[in-house]
Formats: sequence, C-alpha cells, structure tokens
Amino acid sequence: MSVKKNPEVDNERLRMPLLFLSFFIVGSLITLSFSFKQEVVLSDNNRGEQDVVDIPEELEIIEEEEEIMDEPVVQEIEDLEIPPEPSEDIVEVESTDEDEVIVVETIEIDVTPDETPPPVAPIVDFPDKEASFPGGTAAMQKFIAENIRYPEVAIDMGDQGRVFVEFVINKDGSIEQVKILRGVSRELDAEARRVVMSMPRWTPAEQKGEPVRARARIPINFVLQ
Repeated sequence: MSVKKNPEVDNERLRMPLLFLSFFIVGSLITLSFSFKQEVVLSDNNRGEQDVVDIPEELEIIEEEEEIMDEPVVQEIEDLEIPPEPSEDIVEVESTDEDEVIVVETIEIDVTPDETPPPVAPIVDFPDKEASFPGGTAAMQKFIAENIRYPEVAIDMGDQGRVFVEFVINKDGSIEQVKILRGVSRELDAEARRVVMSMPRWTPAEQKGEPVRARARIPINFVLQ
C-alpha cells in the first residue's frame, strides 16, 4: 500500500519561491555594499555647529589615486638639476696624445700677374715714306681689275661710280681697319671692301728709317660696259 502525500504539507511547492527570495536577498546585499557612504563631519568655527555630509566611498578612492599620481611629479621636479650658466671664458684644451700627428697640406698659388700684351704702335699720319702696293700703282690697278666682281644687283639697278676706301697698313704690311670714306651703294661698297681685304701685303711706311703703321686711301672705280 503506497503512502500519499498531503498537498498542504508538501515542501516541493515552496522550493521555487524560496530560491527566488534568496536571489533577491543576495542582490540587495550586493547593491547596499556598493552604495555604502561614509559620513564626514564639518565643523563651523563661528557657530560651533557640526554638519554631517555623506561622501561616497568611490569619491574617496579617486582622491587617494590623485594624491598618489601627484607625488612622483613633484618629486621629479625637485630632483631636476639646473645646468650652470655657460662661462664666457674660453678654455684652450691641449692635446695630450703625443702620437697624434697633424699633417697640413699647403697649396702654392701662383700670383704672378699675366703678361700684358705689348702696346699697339701708334698710327703715323704723315710718315717720311708712304706705304705702297708691291709693284707700284700700276700693279695695284691690275690686281683690282682682275679681282673685282660687279654685283648682279648693282648691274640690274645700273649702279656705277667711284668708291673711296681707307685702311691701315701695319709694320708687317698687313691690312686692317678697312672703312668706306665715300660710297656709291651698299653692294658696291661691300665689294670694294672685300677687294681691299684680299690684297697682298704692302710695303709698310717708314719714319726715320723704321717701319711704322700708317693709313692709305685709294679709289676703286665701278663702270658698266
């Protein structure tokens, strides 16, 4: 014969409510532990009364951490050494290493001035003996007639006339500084200058038996046939 339980005295029905109740109590205790506050008494010197202010425990922990963080910074600042001011005196340090050899390479610079070119001899306007074309005036006219080339443009334009040329005969008979004293046209003037520059060396002028630089002037005729 089986024994039947009385529903009124059955403890299984109370198991779940008791479990939830225990959870609720434990949770409440945990919440109260985090919300615990410490009382701080503030005194009023004038009135002699005391006020009680609740300071959370968390705030107190934060203040302690700030004090701990400030201490090393203050200590580091106090330990810093201020470097001495630089001295204006210059101290020469001599090398004590006897084996050290300093080699100084010297470079010689030639400061001799360049040789100046010899001065150019002056031009004598009225020498004792005039410069001359080799072979005389007839040889010069023959050279001009054989070497002259009448410009085609001057032929087409019908240009003709006499061009007066001036130039300098050096001591060695060479010709330089050719210029037109009186010309006819651009083409004829250029041809007269070219012919003079192509001449052979002249016999230089003489002054007191010595060759000198002198000027020469000649006319060159351009005639159309």
